[in-house]
Amino acid sequence: MASPENRSIFRLEASAILLWCLLLAASSAGLCWYFTQNWMATLGVSLTGVFILILSWIAFFRKAQKGLFIELQLFLVRCRLLPEDYKVVRNVLGSLEKRKEELMNLASEQFQQKEKKLTETRHVLDKFVGTKASQFATQKGRQAVWEGELTRAVVLFSDVRGFTSMTEKLKPQETVRYLNRMFTEFEEIIAFSGGEINKFIGDAIMAFFPLPVEGSEASVKKAILAALRMQDSFHQIQATFQEHYSESVQTGLGVGMACGEVVIGNLGSARRMEFTLIGDTVNFASRLCSVAEDGQILINQDLAHIAADMFRMEALDPVRIKGKSGTHRPYSVAGEKLQPGLA
Repeated sequence: MASPENRSIFRLEASAILLWCLLLAASSAGLCWYFTQNWMATLGVSLTGVFILILSWIAFFRKAQKGLFIELQLFLVRCRLLPEDYKVVRNVLGSLEKRKEELMNLASEQFQQKEKKLTETRHVLDKFVGTKASQFATQKGRQAVWEGELTRAVVLFSDVRGFTSMTEKLKPQETVRYLNRMFTEFEEIIAFSGGEINKFIGDAIMAFFPLPVEGSEASVKKAILAALRMQDSFHQIQATFQEHYSESVQTGLGVGMACGEVVIGNLGSARRMEFTLIGDTVNFASRLCSVAEDGQILINQDLAHIAADMFRMEALDPVRIKGKSGTHRPYSVAGEKLQPGLA
């Protein structure tokens, strides 16, 4: 509907045009009477001229300014010059309802398109930064500063042994192809076990497995099984790729895991932030990975205590962990127990 200002302008225009029509009709009637001296002919000419002018005016405004034409119909109804159920008014109101429905359908379609685009963007974000990172970015992204959250998790580090020697011997394309294959296999294994890779660090990865507040045995079992599958998958990939290497190379995989409290959150500057985990548990897992030999999975004492009834493991000699005081005894996981509780 037109605004009050437009309605006032319309009424002035309507009054002026109607007055002009009346004057033109009067002039036509005068000329007709002057030449014919017949009052019937004069009346017919006057009415015909007024009718034609009004129709032309309505047709023009209906095409150029449909809103003003609607106002005219409603104005004539309000002035009781037309009945309230006048056909033209009903058609106008019907067209308005139809237009309203079209606009609502268009808005709904645009909303669905926007929602689809947001979903696609979220999937792309998950691919590059991880599901947990994208969730935290969505939930906390509007906050200027987010201090992070304290939670429990199993942190896993893996590192390729002999990688530097491999890059010196192989072509760059071979190295990239090898890493992409390895990371793809590891990501599928970790995701299947309920974990997520937090970052790729050259030939190493950092992953984590969230632990529930109570009853963490099932999550711990999945995490350690994922590490065992990673070792099996790595050596299968190594055997396959060695057949196609341009040079003979020998690589291995060491894995370090630790269970405990971590701070999970966004770190960085105001311009750039990165979702990550920090804390003593993360550092401990990284240090265990650095001393693990090819094929070894070293875990800390807290993790070994939870998994003792589920996996075969060997207590190694205490070692010094960089950044930590005293010595600490790592445990090497040999495999899953066929019957839980037995050695």
